[in-house]
Parts: sequence; C-alpha cells; structure tokens
Amino acid sequence: MRLLIFGTGGLSRLAAYTLARDAGHEVCALTVHRRCIDAARIDDLPVVAFEDIATTHPPSHHAMLAPIGWRGMCGLRARILDEGRRNGYRFVNHLSPRALAPAELLLGDNSMVYEAAVIQPFVRLGENCIVRSGALLSHDVQVGDHGFIAAHATVGGGAVLGDRCVIGLAATVCSGVRVAPRCFVAAGAVLTVDTEPDGIYRGNPARRSRLSSDQIDRLRI
Repeated sequence: MRLLIFGTGGLSRLAAYTLARDAGHEVCALTVHRRCIDAARIDDLPVVAFEDIATTHPPSHHAMLAPIGWRGMCGLRARILDEGRRNGYRFVNHLSPRALAPAELLLGDNSMVYEAAVIQPFVRLGENCIVRSGALLSHDVQVGDHGFIAAHATVGGGAVLGDRCVIGLAATVCSGVRVAPRCFVAAGAVLTVDTEPDGIYRGNPARRSRLSSDQIDRLRI
C-alpha cells in the first residue's frame, strides 16, 4: 500500500521504518503543516505540506498514518485524523508481529501497537491509539479514543482509560481504576484511585497536580 506518514519527529520516522519493513507498505512521503517544514527530505523521504497532499498524493492512491505522540493531550493526532478523513484519506493501523496480543484484538483507524507490547484477552482499544514498546494492558482493560500508552507502562485488569488519556513511561494504573478523559499520568507514577477529568497525576501513590492537563505542553514531564 502507498502510504503517507504525518510528522517528521522520532515517532513518525520510526513508524515509517516499521511500516515499510514489518508490513510491506510503500512509504511515499512524510507530511506536516507547511509552517513546520524545515527540510525537503528526511531519511530519504520527501517532506510535503499537509495542505497540498490531496494534489501531490491524492487519497485515491494513498492511505495515511499519523503516529505522532501525546502533546496537546493527543489533540493534534485527533485533529489530523479528522481532517484527513474529511479530505478522503483512509487511515491504516499496525499491530507489530513482535507484540503479544490475542488474534481477536481489533485495532481502530490510525492505531499502532509496537514490538514487545503485551495485550491480554478482552482488552478493548478505541481508535487512534498508540501503545508503545513493552507496555502491558491486562485483561478487560478499556482504552478510549485517541489514547497514548508509553513504553513499559502497566495498566491493570479491568482499568478504564477515558478518551485522550496519556499514561507515561513506566507508569502504573492499578486494576479497576477509572481514569477520566484527558488525564495525564506522569512517568513512573502509580495510580491507585479513580481520577477527575483534565488532571495531571504524579508520584507514588499518584496525586493530582494543581495544573490542568491542558497546560501539559508547558511542563517538563
């Protein structure tokens, strides 16, 4: 399949590498908004303006993937999915052949599960979710749309993650905990109680920060 990758950062370059080698896609170009272009080519791939792709790489011949990270509480990734669909693009998904997941796992559009992730039976993933390397989603976990599970995070059985939640590097969400929409669980945090929307939770046990998650891009977390 001929494929466009949104983004020029590390996760997008990694996805381009992975999709070409693990899934046999023909990655044709990287794309970002025109104001963000600072190089004509990256990793021998052309970089084209997102505003121009319907002309340069039409949706009749190309699909798309936007594997970008959690900044803006995954809001940019959600917007690119919405805008790309409105422009006629189909979004692919990818389950690494080196991940451990049940055969019946369903991946939504623009979702990626990376190598060494472990997803147990009865997990439900929303669309536009990223599950990074070494993460563990235990049985009966529910993940809402536009989520991001960082490398080596652990989500215990029966936990529920709302839309646009971010679980940081090596963070733990204990079994049965309900994480409200747009919450950020910081790297290494251990979340033992249900949360309220738009919170930043840090520490062991994790406690809510005074700041809201809509301020997350200003912080070093």
